[in-house]
Amino acid sequence: MNEKQTWIQRSGVFLLLILTPLLSLAIPFFISLPAEITPLLLVFVPALLALLFSALSGGRRAVAALLKKLVQGGIPFKWYAIALLMAFSVRFLISLLAFILGWIPAIQLNAWGPRDYLIIGVFSLVGAVMEELGWRGFALTQLLARRSAVASALIIGIPWGLVHIGLVLPGQMNAGTSWLATILFLIGLSVVLTWFFIRTGGSLIIPILYHAAQNFFVFLNGGIAISQSLWLLAIVTLALSLLVIVLAGPNMESRPEEKRPVILDGG
Repeated sequence: MNEKQTWIQRSGVFLLLILTPLLSLAIPFFISLPAEITPLLLVFVPALLALLFSALSGGRRAVAALLKKLVQGGIPFKWYAIALLMAFSVRFLISLLAFILGWIPAIQLNAWGPRDYLIIGVFSLVGAVMEELGWRGFALTQLLARRSAVASALIIGIPWGLVHIGLVLPGQMNAGTSWLATILFLIGLSVVLTWFFIRTGGSLIIPILYHAAQNFFVFLNGGIAISQSLWLLAIVTLALSLLVIVLAGPNMESRPEEKRPVILDGG
């Protein structure tokens, strides 16, 4: 192994954490694109950087180990149910809170047609796969070797939130919404996804499922202004992340006698 490979192995995760928000913010700043296209490009940045740094540090073996996390099976069915139920509950609770606060007259669905469900579903899945490959598959795996699960989740959550600030700029899909709510939401989501990742043995399947489902279930939040919905999403997700930390502990393991699963990084 040459000196360059060793340096990339040591520094790859921090390069990803720095370069991903810088490159992602450069896209809406310097490239004029339709608002619907920008988020599609943003989700590919962490995945491409993760694949690049894996290849530079460990060659095809490291890339294969990273991609294997996308299909790593053997996960008990209960985790699929937990992920879907939690994602649905978060979105339903947002509408319930909006109703209690008087922001909507009744809990209602977005007026989507079959084409809308298909488009949102495909985009939610593609976005979740690409983001999870970079943030959890590469960055989290590296960080967990040296830090607690909570610390690793917070380290990832901040730059992940900064990436999405580009979507609140004028002309973008979330223009006019709060950048603070965006960052807080992504920090909370990072904790929840870290818990799923660890509890399912380092597989990306359940983090991807929860990530995609909580985006897709936005159809439950009909009638809520996007700025209000984002704040409620941040509050509910942060509350959920705190509950996870309290119940599972700093290493996201629900029972002290359980050992953290071995997560191969291919290095």
